[in-house]
Amino acid sequence: MPILRVLLAAFAIVIGAPAVAADDAYPRDDSLRVNHVWSVGTHNSYHLRSPRYPNGPPPPYDYEQAPLDVQLDEQGVRKFELDVYWDPDEGIYRVQHVNVFDAASSCPTLVGCLGILRDWSLAHPGHVPIFVLVEPKGIYSTTTLSDEPLCDPPDHEVCHYEELDTEIRSVLAPATGPDLLVTPDEVRGARATLREAVLEDGWPTLRAARGRFVVALLDRGLDRDGYVAGAPSLEGRAMFVASEPGRDDAAVFLRDGPVGAVDEIQALVSLGYLVRTFADSLDDAQANDTTRRDAALASGAHFISTDYPVYEILGNGYFAAIPGGMPSGCNPVSTIGTECTPLDIENPAALVPEAEAPALALGALAWLGRRRRRA
Repeated sequence: MPILRVLLAAFAIVIGAPAVAADDAYPRDDSLRVNHVWSVGTHNSYHLRSPRYPNGPPPPYDYEQAPLDVQLDEQGVRKFELDVYWDPDEGIYRVQHVNVFDAASSCPTLVGCLGILRDWSLAHPGHVPIFVLVEPKGIYSTTTLSDEPLCDPPDHEVCHYEELDTEIRSVLAPATGPDLLVTPDEVRGARATLREAVLEDGWPTLRAARGRFVVALLDRGLDRDGYVAGAPSLEGRAMFVASEPGRDDAAVFLRDGPVGAVDEIQALVSLGYLVRTFADSLDDAQANDTTRRDAALASGAHFISTDYPVYEILGNGYFAAIPGGMPSGCNPVSTIGTECTPLDIENPAALVPEAEAPALALGALAWLGRRRRRA
């Protein structure tokens, strides 16, 4: 009865018991690894409804995500997706969905979005590793669309991958601050390729990765090719990439359609790779059709993307969450034969400093209670 255990732990905090230190809360952190995690995440995590449509946006744009820290605190989200555009005038990366037509964002810059995630992380150091997918969308413009690589038009010879790495490191691994970034170099270690390291040595333990971030480039085309040029195992890079079997950089995979791909995803997970899949489309959710969600959960993909991480968003009974998660859980494929409970992955009592524990524990009680009633 893990939910009851968490409710009792939260109640103990409310009545005066101290928060649990992260080191004490996770006795299995030296045996459990990053790929033992099972988490839900949001698609286009920054997205707001565009105000440019007086009668509401068209269906592909008609959704809105809570602020990133609210997703972390109240919705159990542990995987985020950020679409980035290079702004040549400001020399920064902006975060939005589509130039002109769907540009409303709760955090308009990459540094700003990552800063929100970092600040929450530093205040909640016992959290499971947070996964961030960065999708390159092209060049920022207030007047024209862009579906190009992160390289300057018209010849696309000058690209901005170094600037992308620099922005990520400036927030998650600054020279004078805590290193919150799990990099390909760290995972590869002494192995010749990243693929060999994942298959032979595995991902870092949760002891090494707790309270940190794994960032990956969500692209399988020109931007991925440009990003790995000269670094086939992502030597010196800040991000992993969306890979395929046989590549030297194989560590993270995208398998967006889980229906009909459960066996393939399970095979990738069993080998030690990290996999992202999708739980739903707008049509699925509005029809309360759980076919895709059920396949996503059955696949054992580590990160389940959804626009509906909580019941309240639609109110028709549809939402996607990790069964029994706290909010994350033990991956049902990679932890076969491994001792693991959801509290080993993330313990709510270990997430907050003692001074903040009573108020946040009350929120945890309410959140867990809602999930218990609707399960």
